[in-house]
Amino acid sequence: MMSNNNTSLVRRFSNYAVPTVLAAWVYCMHSVISGIFIGRYIGADALAALNLLVPLLYLPYAFSVMIGVGGSTLVSRLLGERRERDAAEAFTQALWLLGACGVAFALAIYLYADTFVHWTGARGELASLAVTFLHAYAPFVLFPTACYALELFLRIEGAAKFGLVCLIAGGIVDVALTWWMVSHMQWGMRGAALASGISQALACMPMLAYHFVKAQRVRPVARAFARLDHAWRMAYNGASEFLGEIAPSVTLFAFNHAVLRWLGDTGLVAFAVVEYMTMIASVTMVALVQSMQPIVSFERGARNGHAVTRAFSIGMTVTAGFALAAAFAILTLAAPLGSLFVPDSPAAQALLRDALPWCALAFLPAAINVAISGYLTAIEAPLASMIVALLRSWLLLLAMLWFLTEWLGPRGLWMTVAVTEMATLVASIVLYRTRGRRLALPVAATPNAT
Repeated sequence: MMSNNNTSLVRRFSNYAVPTVLAAWVYCMHSVISGIFIGRYIGADALAALNLLVPLLYLPYAFSVMIGVGGSTLVSRLLGERRERDAAEAFTQALWLLGACGVAFALAIYLYADTFVHWTGARGELASLAVTFLHAYAPFVLFPTACYALELFLRIEGAAKFGLVCLIAGGIVDVALTWWMVSHMQWGMRGAALASGISQALACMPMLAYHFVKAQRVRPVARAFARLDHAWRMAYNGASEFLGEIAPSVTLFAFNHAVLRWLGDTGLVAFAVVEYMTMIASVTMVALVQSMQPIVSFERGARNGHAVTRAFSIGMTVTAGFALAAAFAILTLAAPLGSLFVPDSPAAQALLRDALPWCALAFLPAAINVAISGYLTAIEAPLASMIVALLRSWLLLLAMLWFLTEWLGPRGLWMTVAVTEMATLVASIVLYRTRGRRLALPVAATPNAT
């Protein structure tokens, strides 16, 4: 019986993981290909300008992750407890939150583009390229705000394949439009922004329509705001993921300034390529952990403690195994990928050779930290999860960036992430042992357990 149960958990994890990871790869691949087009046809300055904007562009995505992870965890648990009406109300509140904040982000980016760009430290041609991109991209910001969360809710509905198809279609459209607008029509940064915005709109709208038309369990309902504790619970429970995802908005801002200080524009180009190269590994680890979360939440709602523990073990093992494979791959493919992005910049390629071994060293401890933080979110221990997110993405990372660069100079830039992840690993293990095991089942399940 136990063997069959374990096999069932592996199958359920695979059913979540395959479309989730493929969706993450689609996102990465069209981002990477777009970066290649921008670097080759607009120039290295355009690639650097786009990297300066990443902190701002991460904000809508981070909010989508917060509502998506916090909301899908809550909805999954409510369905496990057979509270279908409450689950539908929670989903409806999530939709309103995503819509309101998407409109607010769009207005802010369009109206204050010059101010945001000035904050990044960009001047001259870099600033002009960045402002052009933001003005063209702003009308579409609603869609990246909602897209990721909608795809997470589709997984709970059992329509993960439909969400994957939407994302793949959006990725294909993005690559095609970027090629046409950037290399063929030569619209520059405006073309890159329009291609990205249109493709995300085309991916998002069918997913939203599915929830209204075909969904059976995760669909909007009328009179969903009689109580607002669902919205609060979603935001609170997804806060650690929000902090983890919004961290690039802070840390990339700090890194960009440090890179400009120590290595100049060439260093900024190299750093942009490092971000592209490590993106696939990072989002895949997150996707694997997010595939584990709904299983943990559902089994916790069903008060099955053994299944909760087994699901976490499966997620941790797969994520750590992938991290080791990714570390080997990035070291093997570093040189050809560097030539692909910046073929005319030997100086940037030389910096990449110094940076990538340190990036590879960070993958395994990062995988363990992400898995533990995701598990703590899934069992609704957001404070413990938030501590891990704060350490690895904010507090320790920024402290190490300052300390290592002051001590070691430019080399300290590349060491920062690896040192931070290894230091955070100690806190993650302690929090798992003290909080993760105790909260594996809801409090209401305690009498049955005894």
